[in-house]
Amino acid sequence: MSLNAKPFRAYALLILGLFTSLFHIYFLGFATMNTWAFRIIHVMLAMILIVLMKPSAPPAGRKPGLMLDLAMIAGALGSSLYMVLNIDRLAMFLQFRPNFTDVVVCIVGVLLVIETTRRINGNAMCILAIIFILYGLFGDLLPETLGHRGYTLSRLAAYLFSIDGVFGTSVNVSSTYMILFVIFGAVLEGTGGGKLFIESATAGFGRFRGGPAKAAVLASAGMGTISGSSAGNVVTTGAFTIPLMKKIGYRSEFAGAVEAVASTGGQIMPPIMGAGAFVMAETLGIPYATIALSAVIPALLYFLSIYVMVDCEALKTKLSALPKNELPVMKRVLSEVGHLIIPVAVLLYILIIQKATPIRAGLYGIYSSLLVALFRKTTRYGWRKLINMLSDGAKGAVGVISACACAGIIIGVLALTGLGSRIVGIITALSGGNVIAALFLTMVVTLILGMGLPTTASYIVCSSVVAPALIHMSIPPLAAHFFIFYFACLSAITPPVAVASYAAAGIAKSNPNTTGWAAFKLGLAAFIVPYMFVFSNSLLLIGSPGLIVRSAVTSVVGTVFFGMAISGWLKHRANPLVRLILLAAALLLIDQGFYTDIAGFVLIIACYLLQIFVFKTNPKKETPVADVERRPEAKEENV
Repeated sequence: MSLNAKPFRAYALLILGLFTSLFHIYFLGFATMNTWAFRIIHVMLAMILIVLMKPSAPPAGRKPGLMLDLAMIAGALGSSLYMVLNIDRLAMFLQFRPNFTDVVVCIVGVLLVIETTRRINGNAMCILAIIFILYGLFGDLLPETLGHRGYTLSRLAAYLFSIDGVFGTSVNVSSTYMILFVIFGAVLEGTGGGKLFIESATAGFGRFRGGPAKAAVLASAGMGTISGSSAGNVVTTGAFTIPLMKKIGYRSEFAGAVEAVASTGGQIMPPIMGAGAFVMAETLGIPYATIALSAVIPALLYFLSIYVMVDCEALKTKLSALPKNELPVMKRVLSEVGHLIIPVAVLLYILIIQKATPIRAGLYGIYSSLLVALFRKTTRYGWRKLINMLSDGAKGAVGVISACACAGIIIGVLALTGLGSRIVGIITALSGGNVIAALFLTMVVTLILGMGLPTTASYIVCSSVVAPALIHMSIPPLAAHFFIFYFACLSAITPPVAVASYAAAGIAKSNPNTTGWAAFKLGLAAFIVPYMFVFSNSLLLIGSPGLIVRSAVTSVVGTVFFGMAISGWLKHRANPLVRLILLAAALLLIDQGFYTDIAGFVLIIACYLLQIFVFKTNPKKETPVADVERRPEAKEENV
């Protein structure tokens, strides 16, 4: 017998997932509970779900694995029950006068958080947490620049398994805003919301050159509004768009790369962004609606950059549209699932117009999804499907919950030891006070951490350590935090560990490493967007309406021509000199200065004239590049 055996594991997962969703909906919508107790139960439910979802794999036999899993479940239940029953005493004395039992419970709790995080999110996050714990215990042995006075095991364990550590800000976000939005996304997708975005995007853009790739970009943007997950977007939209891209001639690696890059943008696409955006709102003390509104222009620039790269690739390789008889009929799509846009509208209305809390918006989003789906037979559901949707919502949230809990360990060590303030000084010294150098260092650190950590965890760690240094250099807090969050998202397509690219490669049946590098190249134009909104804060809707409009227009133009410079296409294949000038023009348009904008436009006009009159190319002599493997069914004409 094992926790991996069926039907026990399937039934246990279904029931516990359903209970987890109902627990959060009830206590966030209809009742109240002690804040710390609520967060403790929230983490406990996630840990047990993870043990059931990812059972132990013993080297030989099943008994050792079963015993370990049962011990972990018992430990999660026991430690959580102990904390909840003694909540009043622990709130007063845990960090200052913990008894022997308190320390044991805290050590068990911290170890369980690390192990369940390892099971669901991989080794990187738990290794980082262990390094920080060792730093807390033995930091007195380090040089003065990084060292501290050192802390005992009992002091450190009591601090970390408290509201200042594991159950701090990040778990507060995952237990309130985040889990409700994940449940909302699961319900909307389960009733047919995914079909609405995928088929409507294909119906609208499949008729253009490279149509399936453009449909993938638009469908992933649409799915991003309800999922906030890179991997979730890849699996949902990629299963449909990747085969279509391969059918018209895209090579497998490139098809997977398009889906990976487009899906990654789902985490910065309002109204439901990645969980890190909720943490950002809590950290900065501003409404989530403000974060979502600020993300609108950067998100549009992100998807515009990908669209331009895809279109240039289609031009270079002369890829056709989808045949008309293979296009979904928009009228039919809207008649079947068009009404499912109503819950998204309800959520936007509550967040932006009513300016209510994300908790209320998430709850009403769930209610409206369940209600609206009953309007038509094509989206109607029964009790079994309802139970599955709610259970899937809880199971879809456990990865982020564990990452937030484990990130709490790192944040707790940073706060207790004062390491954060020391790192601010180090970054300032390394950059020499230069903002561009500091931003570049931040980008590199965030991308490196993000290769092994979930986006939310990468953002939490980097924002705790690096954001104060950027703010110290007079970068607005919102711009500094959003810069870090953006690159934490992009780490999903940054080799050598590109999680979204690997997921897409599985669907495309392509080489993961080749797909990862193709995605990185395709996303290069998107890497410039964060620098745009740091130097032009108006792109985050900071400033006068006139300045916001002007910055948006110049940024759109800059993004388009930056994509062309990377792709090497301007009317025809671009000469290397033209590509360099285009790149310079795009960078000039990033700055919000009037004269730099004029200079950028002048350079763009110069590039057009050079391409037309100096670097002439005979299109008939051009040959498709190696990014596309010509297939017999791929048509030659552009549409």
